[in-house]
Amino acid sequence: MRATDLDVLTIGMMMGEVSPPRLGVRIGDADHLLLFPSGSATIFSLALARLGGRIGLISRVGDDELGRWMRETLDTAGIDTAGIAAVPGQLTPLSLASVDEQGEKTFAYYRFPDVCDPLATLKAEEVDDAYLRRARVFDFTESSLRVPVLRGTSLSLARRARDLGLTVCYNPNFRSSAWAGGAAEAAEVQRDAVRLADLVVLNEVEACLIAGESEVGVAGRWLVEFGPSLVVITRGPLPALVVSGSEVAEVPAVSANVVFDVGAGDVFHAGFLAVWRPGEDPIRCATFAAHAAALKISRPPQLDALPVRDEVLARMVGDG
Repeated sequence: MRATDLDVLTIGMMMGEVSPPRLGVRIGDADHLLLFPSGSATIFSLALARLGGRIGLISRVGDDELGRWMRETLDTAGIDTAGIAAVPGQLTPLSLASVDEQGEKTFAYYRFPDVCDPLATLKAEEVDDAYLRRARVFDFTESSLRVPVLRGTSLSLARRARDLGLTVCYNPNFRSSAWAGGAAEAAEVQRDAVRLADLVVLNEVEACLIAGESEVGVAGRWLVEFGPSLVVITRGPLPALVVSGSEVAEVPAVSANVVFDVGAGDVFHAGFLAVWRPGEDPIRCATFAAHAAALKISRPPQLDALPVRDEVLARMVGDG
């Protein structure tokens, strides 16, 4: 077995996010706003570190104050930032986000080619095999596949990681509007990602899109036959599905008093990998992940409100 000092190495976007602290408040109506590190891979990394995982992030930021603050914040949170570099002449991306009382999310992204899109400059050869070998899992998401220049980098790193003996995990985090070719392009590219993966964590919309199926259980079985040996599908308030071989098992959803419903999927993803190991019961891992996600959305979006492992375990005992 390889000696590793990281549980997971992930690749993805780093951006600042400005948001009201709770549901039902728009940016212009808030009495105060919060700034925190965001981007799917960043939220995932912060959540995994809070849950006790050893995580490294491969990313790029602008050569600016926001980028320096974000890297320092991740350093302080215990994330390995050796794979993060500042890109001269670029700014760090920024987003504005709010959620209404019905859970509808509004995002405005300030991310423009050659101005504030530093991750697009990343090349696969900038990440050496020695860094990849530090981890037991290589993790990537749809956000690193949306544009061809970064797509090639991400898929190349996933292939290299697999060849080096890492487990490859894919988490779509699908955003239709972010794809120039819409859902059709997204489905085709994501099939390439799924084919490289040993483990896939996604929601039911993503599962059905990638599989080209309308029924989520059928989609799950299609995905397992297509490549990964384990697929975990979240379904909002409905039980999550864990698909392995021909078996489809349900994991009950966990109720929550929703305070801010952004990042639940990223925290579920982090919660699963925080406890998953080869041979570990995936039902238990998905149960842990569901409790972590429920705790996340029941709190304001600050970093220090992300759940820690002992809180999740205590809630599992209380709910059991």
